[in-house]
Amino acid sequence: MEHKEGLKYQTTGKRKIKKYTTKERMEKINPDNIKIYNKYLNSKKAQNRDVRETTYKVYQSYMNIFMCYIEENWDNFYLLNEDILEEDMLDIMEAYMLFLEDECGNGKKVINTKLSAVSSFYVWATKRRLIQSHPFSGKLDRIKNAQEEKKIAVYFLHQPEIDLIKKELSKPKTSLSKYDYQDEIIWNIAFDSACRIGALHQLSLSNLNMDEMIFKDVREKRGKIVDIPFEGSTKVKVQEYLDWRKEQGIDCDALFYVWKNGAWGRMSKQSLTNRIRKIGEIVGVGDFRPHCIRKSRLNQIGQTGNVQLAKELAHHESLDTTSRFYMEEKSESETLKDISRLMNGNSNPKDKNNLGGEKNESNTWYQGKGKSTF
Repeated sequence: MEHKEGLKYQTTGKRKIKKYTTKERMEKINPDNIKIYNKYLNSKKAQNRDVRETTYKVYQSYMNIFMCYIEENWDNFYLLNEDILEEDMLDIMEAYMLFLEDECGNGKKVINTKLSAVSSFYVWATKRRLIQSHPFSGKLDRIKNAQEEKKIAVYFLHQPEIDLIKKELSKPKTSLSKYDYQDEIIWNIAFDSACRIGALHQLSLSNLNMDEMIFKDVREKRGKIVDIPFEGSTKVKVQEYLDWRKEQGIDCDALFYVWKNGAWGRMSKQSLTNRIRKIGEIVGVGDFRPHCIRKSRLNQIGQTGNVQLAKELAHHESLDTTSRFYMEEKSESETLKDISRLMNGNSNPKDKNNLGGEKNESNTWYQGKGKSTF
């Protein structure tokens, strides 16, 4: 990503991304490997129909990398060759980890996920008794501290930045405007609901219930079905957007649309991501991304003292996940102030560990924290 002058970046812009699975390499893969892996895919897709176009599509792309890798570096061996699996597989996988880091520019978390894609195949093969045992389960150490590695930007916006974005996006729309109706709706729904990019991408008019202010039964991460809510102020914006679409003759079930191949269709995740990055420029950020909106919203709710509400909106299984990864860390001085209040008998009602929260009399159920990190 090219850095723009005058904007802040957490990422260097020098991250190496290399497409490895070229058509030429794919054509050289051992055909028996393609055949057995397709058998695995068909089996897993039949068992997990909800994620066959998400999880297993990603796993397939990752396994293609592995099969190209062994074609070039390990004599294109058959994936179920027992002699190779017993004698060399641990060395192969450790070398593969280094290859992913050095040649493909992958970070720790991505490398671990790509190892999981290979491992999943061998778990299946073991259960089917195609091999005697998993060749590296319990033997290969995954990369530690993957969650702590910072390869992507993480921003927590606070109320001044949030207000600035809303003000800019709500300006009258003209042909010369930098931001359009779709940008405004993308921000409002993403922020209100703290939804993932996958859910935002799937929003459709057929799922929209304006009376309840919700998109019902939206499929997101790992095939999970969730509801995507929005607030009253956003409802007004959505109605304006729908009226404008009707005037323009935009006939498409997808909430966020593009004109492609002579018809209206669903906007891609990448296009949504690019629009959100451009929205970040309003507050001087050049590498803003969809997950930053989710983190900002959940952190804002959590800072009111009710992490439980943030967890529920996030659809997290564990409160620990919300607390560890979606709450902004306090500075040492803030921690000391909270300790002083506690020692003086004046506990801080906005302590993020206070799961009960405090009553909010406003017409929304959060209060923004005024401090900015910018």
